[in-house]
Parts: sequence; structure tokens; C-alpha cells
Amino acid sequence: MRGLVKTALCLMAVVALSGCASLGGARAPLIAADGGVAKAQIVVAKDASPSTQYAAQELQRFLKEISGAELPIVDDSTPVKAPEIVLGANKHFAELSKGKVDIASLGKEGYVLRSRGKNLLIAGGEPRGTLYGVYGLLEDHLGCRWFTPTVSRIPKRETLALGPLNERVIPTLEYREPFVMDCFDGDWAARNRMNSSAARLEDKHGGKVTYYGFVHTFNQLLPPDQYFDTHPEYFSLIDGKRQKSPSQLCCTNEDVVRLVTEAALKSMRDHPEATVFSVSQNDWLHFCQCDRCTALADAEGTQMAPVLSLVNQVAKAAAQEFPDKLIDTLAYQYTRKAPRTLRPEPNVIVRLCSIECCFSHPFETCDSPENTSFVKDVEEWATKCDRLWVWNYDTSFAHYFMPYPNLRVRDDNIRFYVKNNVRGIFEQDVYTTLNGELSPLSGYLNAKLLWNPDYDENTAINEFLEGVYGPAAKPIRNYIDLIHDKVANENLHMDIWIGPDHPLLNGILEQADALWNEAEAAVAGDSATLERVQAARMSVDYAIIERSRAGGMAIYALDQQAGAISLRPDFEARMKRFVEVAERNGVAYMREGASGAFELYKKDLASLSSVTVMPPREAQAVEGLEPGLLFKGYEDRWELMPDFSKLTPVENGVAKEVSLNVTPRRERVGLTFEGYFLAPADGIYLFYLGSNDGSMMSLDGADLINNDGLHTMTTRSQAVLLKKGYHALHVGYFEAGGKEGLDLSVEGPGMEKRPVPLENLWHAPVK
Repeated sequence: MRGLVKTALCLMAVVALSGCASLGGARAPLIAADGGVAKAQIVVAKDASPSTQYAAQELQRFLKEISGAELPIVDDSTPVKAPEIVLGANKHFAELSKGKVDIASLGKEGYVLRSRGKNLLIAGGEPRGTLYGVYGLLEDHLGCRWFTPTVSRIPKRETLALGPLNERVIPTLEYREPFVMDCFDGDWAARNRMNSSAARLEDKHGGKVTYYGFVHTFNQLLPPDQYFDTHPEYFSLIDGKRQKSPSQLCCTNEDVVRLVTEAALKSMRDHPEATVFSVSQNDWLHFCQCDRCTALADAEGTQMAPVLSLVNQVAKAAAQEFPDKLIDTLAYQYTRKAPRTLRPEPNVIVRLCSIECCFSHPFETCDSPENTSFVKDVEEWATKCDRLWVWNYDTSFAHYFMPYPNLRVRDDNIRFYVKNNVRGIFEQDVYTTLNGELSPLSGYLNAKLLWNPDYDENTAINEFLEGVYGPAAKPIRNYIDLIHDKVANENLHMDIWIGPDHPLLNGILEQADALWNEAEAAVAGDSATLERVQAARMSVDYAIIERSRAGGMAIYALDQQAGAISLRPDFEARMKRFVEVAERNGVAYMREGASGAFELYKKDLASLSSVTVMPPREAQAVEGLEPGLLFKGYEDRWELMPDFSKLTPVENGVAKEVSLNVTPRRERVGLTFEGYFLAPADGIYLFYLGSNDGSMMSLDGADLINNDGLHTMTTRSQAVLLKKGYHALHVGYFEAGGKEGLDLSVEGPGMEKRPVPLENLWHAPVK
């Protein structure tokens, strides 16, 4: 099997008691319990490791749940007394195995399940092997499943029969991380045999893969605030000038190599608990263009060359003092391509990132240029790297509740990675809040495939749906198939920043909504399951809410004469349901990197539903206005809207529209637009502010639209009752990187929806 290394494998179903003749004479299973009475004992060493002791407790707990019998736990100081389940390499194990099991060959996580007479041996390498062996017995042979930290499937057996077994298992991947908040529970991670760095795994779980400096550590290792003023040559030379921020390191500078090495070694001395130490580029571009860095990059055909040169020198020094430690670096964005001749040192992990890719199709069969290019890079690194790990992506980071049909590609892509020498996989999902779009299912599917890349995709999805959603499983599966069929049949590509305007939602939301109605009806009498169904439904509610809002006045009932506005009852009910379910289920974030975003979103929705009769905003008496808005341009990198009034602009002028056409710059740009909107008549106006990344709009000195944060092109709208005349207008915008966009549209009395025209934009000229 590709997924797990298994030798001399003889598996037997719990209720089908057929034997294997090649198991040292064992032809009958071990009867551990019968009729609720324990028939065997669990044996561990007196001085067993915390994880082996916990393995005994977990085995005792779950065998009792299965059979009703509590098997006693005893130490190995007593003589062998069959039947026994022996855990770890203790005295009983030595006597029964007769030296024929090579524990050292199992590594840190491999294990054996061996029947010996009426006894069963479960032993593995430290620190996690024996514990994983217990979970292997419970899951692979007794049918236990741990779907979420609170929902599991533990079968019931009147007679608990174990074996005969002769199994040796070593996981294919040395690092397995489903990086989703719903899966950070330590027991869930251990039971699913994940060694996730972010999970709450303790000594009793055998620990985990522990990082110090998880990623993007150049500034941590060599802080610009400490060194730039006296040594600007340590940092990137860009367009002939050393740059403090945002910047990278000058990786070929000998003093930089020395200082980074010293910092990395100090981290190893200060953090003996960690096994992986990051020496990796900052999370932006701006690589060094000095002659030495450029020459090395040109010679090797990639900007990875200067970085890898630095990392290799750190790794060589680390190997002398800390031969068990690993140095991790990124092959990410501008460093993704492998060098021609440079090779990573044996103790270097190269973590290759797929951030540019399409995730609606398998990498190998997708026709997008992004995936074609990425496949080539994976194949190149596979031939040049002893320890190739991958950073993969599983959600829209701009919209955590955006339907994101990428479950079908998980098995294909993980198998592609394994085929190409990848030894560790980090699956980045919704990690800052609970209950993102199908997050619990996503985490479970990843866990099954990361432990065993040959696990059947449909088995994993269906067993999760049946275990977690019960009678609602079928309509939810139909919904999953609906959105996956859409992107497959129409060949729709999907990056990690898609929003509700993506064409995958065209024409299917009504059907999707009906399937979730069916799912809720199926479990209406089961409050706990209904709650889980409603939490999973939030992504479709979010998509419908956002699409409806972008659609304009259709969500409202308007009385222009009275200045009255009310939401359609069905739309208001959907908003209320989304907010209430989100609050009950611990939702805190709506997108990556925006603290408090759910509270802002909730206030945004409340502003729609709380107004029935709008107070009119009086026009301002101004004279001497000229067409257009005053604009100012700024340069920096932000993740949230700054206070532009405290910053110095790098350009200014008069804009004929609210758009990016006022500036040639498209990266790290901030803009403000100031002036007046001319309302041609009394009435209700609906403004639409669309941006990638953040934007905000105020009218008459009061905030009207908040579209802040890092996200793809997203449109927010708000209605306001205006008196005919001029109303003070302010729009702020920033673009952090990647794709960009900005527009302001309006509809109102006698005005169909369109970008605000020049005839409605005015400013007071600067004197």
C-alpha cells in the first residue's frame, strides 16, 4: 500500500473469527471481554512513558465503551498471565516476542500489532508509536471513528475478539497537520494520528512536531529596528536603495549569515523542546537586488538560491551542535522554483507552497497555467530535496464562509505529493475561528488522507456525514456533490481568495438552499444534530446574503415619498439566522487576519435590518465647487485601514471617479477621495463600495460602508435618505498586494445602478 507501510498483513473483522496460519501458532482470536465481563488485562511497564501510560488508559476506556467491560491495567512486574494486551517494549513484550520485533526500525511513530498465543502485543517507537498502535487497533480493526472532538462512533460488541493480528505500520508522512481550529483538540489529533504543530498535544499524546519560529522569520532573526540604522547593508537593496520595511535579508552578506546563524543556534539552546527551527523569508516580496544576490539567483535560475545559500550555512552549523534539529525554509512565491545545482543540506526542510494554485481541480489534471507551473516545481524539488514538505490551502482566506468545493481534490493532490517525495504536509484551512465552511469535515478528511493517502475519499466523507449529521447526511452529500459538480462540469478555477461573486454560485443557490432545508427537516427532532446541521449551513446563508446585498434594491421595500425602507422578511430572517447560529457556534472571524471581523459583520447586517424609517440627511450649503473629487495617494503596506490624516501623501490631484485610475501604482497603495456627492433629488440612495483589499466610505461625516481588511473584490452596500443637494463624501482605500480593484456605484431616484458619474462628484478647490 502506498498510504501505510504494512508487511505480513493479516487483518480480521471483529465478528468474523477466521485465523491466519502464519502467526506463530495463533489460530484463534484473543477474547478480551464477553457479556460485559473482562477476560484479559492490559500490561504496561512500571516506568512506561507518559504516552504509553495514556495508551493504556485510552485502550481501557474505549474497550469498555465497546464491550461494557473494564479491562484492568497492570504493570509488567508480574509473570505473564494470558490473555494479555501488552503495550510497549516491556518485560512481557520481551518474553513473548522473543527478540523478533525490531522496535528501533519503527522510528518515532511506527508500531506493530502481533498476536502471540492468547496475547496481543502493541508496541512502537517513542514517543508516539505505541499510542498510535492502540488507535490503529481501535480504528482499523474495531471500527472506532473520532469525527470531531465531540462526535465519535464507537461500535458495540457483546463479545470483544481481537486478532489474530500480524501488522507492521509506519506512516508515509513524517509531518501531518490539518490546520483547522476545529481539529486543534489534542485528543482528537492523537486519536486520528496527527502530529500537528498547532494541536494541543501534550506529553501524554507523545508530543508533536514542534516549531520555533513557525514561518516568515527573517525579521525575527535579524530585526530591522535593531540593525538597519547602523547596518542597512544587511537588508534588501531595491532599485539602488537599501530598504528597511518591507524588506528581506541580503542573504549573501557574510555578516548576515553569521548573525542569523548565531540567532538560530541561540533559539535551539533556549528551546530544547522544539525540533524544527524556521529560517524563512518575510511574507512579502522585495528580495535583495545587490550584485552578489542577483548573480547567484541568475546562475541558479531562481531567487531561492540566495535564500538557500544562507539556510544551508545555518544548517551546517546547527548540525555540529544539534544533530537532531531541523532547519525549515519556504519555497514560496518568488522562491518557489528549485535551483539548478544547489541542494538543501540533509537537515533542511524545504516547505513548498501552493498559494498561487487552483484548488477546484487536481494539480496534475488542471489546465490552469498556475497548476501546470506548480506541478513542474514539485517534480523539480522532488529530485533535489531530502526533506520536502508542503504548505497547502483548503479555504477562501478572504471569505471563510464562502462555499469552497475542493474536497474531491484532496486525495489526488496528497497522492501526487507523496509520489513526488513529499514527507510532510500542512493543510491550511480556517484556523482562526470554529465552524468555517465545512471545517470539521475538511479536517477529518485531511486526517484520514494524511495518515493513509490511500484512504477512500468517499468513505471518509460519507462516514463523517453519517456520524455527525445522521439522517441529514444524504441531502448534505447532495449539496456537496452539487457544488463540486458545478466546478468540474464547467471547468471553473478557484484560488484561495474567491468571494460570493464567483461563478460557481451562479444558478445553484436556490437548489443548495432547498437541500439544506431538507437536511434541517430530517433532524428537526434532534436538537444536537440540528445545531450541527445549522452550523454547516452557514456558508450557503452567507453566500445568499452577500449576493443579495450586491444585487441592490431588491432586498428592500422602499417608500421614496415617506423615506421609509424595510428589508424583505425572508432576507431579514436569513440574516438573523446566520448571526444567531454563528454566535452559538463560536464564530469570531469572517476572514484571515481580521480580528473582530464577525462583530463588525454583525453590526453591518444590523444596520440593514434596524432601519425602517430613515431620518433624512440635509444637504450642505456650499459654493464655488468644481467637478471631481480631491484624491491623495500613499505608499506602505497595511492589513487594516490606517488613519490617512496622520500620513504624508506621495501624490495628489483631482479624480473624475472613485477608482484606481487616479494612480499608476497597484501594490502597497493607499488612496483617499474627498469632496461632495450631489443628490439630484430627494429620496433614498443605495451606495455600493467594491474593493480589493480594504475600503471605507462616510457621508455627511458619518460612517456609511465598512469594507475593511484583506480580501478579494468584495462589494458592500448601504442605503441612505438624502435631501437634494451636496453631501460631504469621503472614501478610503488600500491595496496590500496581489490583485486589486476599487469602485463606487449608486442607485436612487431616477438613477439606475452605475458607477458614480462625474456630474455627481464635486470638490472645493484647494486655495
